[in-house]
Amino acid sequence: MKLFREIPPWTIILEVLSMLHVPTELPCTFEKTDLQEDMFISCAGLLEPYYLPCKAKQFLEYTEPTRWITILRHILNPHGYIITYVETTRKKRKTIFYTIERDSGILKTPVIVDFS
Repeated sequence: MKLFREIPPWTIILEVLSMLHVPTELPCTFEKTDLQEDMFISCAGLLEPYYLPCKAKQFLEYTEPTRWITILRHILNPHGYIITYVETTRKKRKTIFYTIERDSGILKTPVIVDFS
C-alpha cells in the first residue's frame, strides 16, 4: 500500500519525534503516555504534504496516541527503523513499552530462487 507522495525527510521525522517528546537518539524506548498529545495537530500539519490526500485524511485527522504510534511506524519504516513493543503488568496495571530500533532487515531481504 502506498502511503506517501514523497517520503518525509529525516529532518522532518526528527522534528516530529521531538514535538511528541519521543527521544530523538535512536534506539529509544517510550510509553504511549509519554506522547505530547497537544502537539498532534502541529505534527499532522508537518506530515500532511508528504501523505497521499486520501491517506492523510484517514490517518492524520485523529488525535489519539494509538493512531500516532501507527503514523510513527509509517514515517520511520522507509528510513530503516521499526517500532516494537513489550507489554508488562505491574500491580495489576498493564503498560506497553515501545522501542524504536534499526530494522535488522531479515524480513526485507529479497529471496531469489533460481530453478534453472
